[in-house]
Amino acid sequence: MFDATDLIHAYSRADALADGQLIDVSEQAATVHGGVTGFKVPVAMTIGAWHALVAWDADAKPHGAQLSEEQRLKDALLVALESAARDYGSSYVEFIVDVLEPAESGLVVEPKHVVMTIGPGDNHEPVITIMLPGED
Repeated sequence: MFDATDLIHAYSRADALADGQLIDVSEQAATVHGGVTGFKVPVAMTIGAWHALVAWDADAKPHGAQLSEEQRLKDALLVALESAARDYGSSYVEFIVDVLEPAESGLVVEPKHVVMTIGPGDNHEPVITIMLPGED
């Protein structure tokens, strides 16, 4: 019905990575391991998922850096990897990451709902995106 000449604008995964809407975590994802080996395809997180699961602004969060962003990312990726292994073969996986957050009473663990999809990238290669519900 439509062909490439009908296309007005396309926003690719590469565009989202270049714009900072996606953060490439492939290197870290390849080396994370639990009971299984790391991710074997490119992995990116949405900026929303990054801020909810990984980012720690010591100025905004008065209790200082309780975990480095590197460790927070590793923890989130490990839960994602275990969830992917549990739901092997699924292109859409929902899971929860427990995240340490500041509260008036000190630090608390907050469960964050997360979604992971695997699908075709810009060149039809398999890629994984980790995001918050509703970001897809």
